[in-house]
Amino acid sequence: MDQDLYKRAKLRCMHLLEKRDYTEKQLRDKLRMSKSAYTEDMIDQALAYVKSFRYVDDARYARQYVECMRLKKSRRQIEQELCQKGVDRELIREAMEECQEIGEEEQILAWMQKKQYDPETADRKETQKMYAFLMRRGFQSSEITRLLKTGSFE
Repeated sequence: MDQDLYKRAKLRCMHLLEKRDYTEKQLRDKLRMSKSAYTEDMIDQALAYVKSFRYVDDARYARQYVECMRLKKSRRQIEQELCQKGVDRELIREAMEECQEIGEEEQILAWMQKKQYDPETADRKETQKMYAFLMRRGFQSSEITRLLKTGSFE
């Protein structure tokens, strides 16, 4: 019975990974929440199996995530999200270094342009709305304030 359950845990991992990439922590959590009563030992063995084929690789996941999100989110927000997904801080740091980083100023200005925000014509409500939007993206308050006032590099 244990062998069958272990085999099902492996197959469950493989099935989940067919659809998208997962971090080791995410996959472990999925197996724990499963209806089948997998023991921690079975989960460890199933994860070791998929890791042996490099189907689960937190370093690769972090690099891909940073590359995909670097234009959309701030560095701080990307780091926070990867930490929540269970990626080690050292792997996150390495992934950030590998990917060509875009400056926070450039990102803020790109968002302002995309949202058609013009500091010269914007009223207080529009400015507050843009400020809140950029804060939710994880940018620093001082940078947002400076760029909302000037609308360009200083």
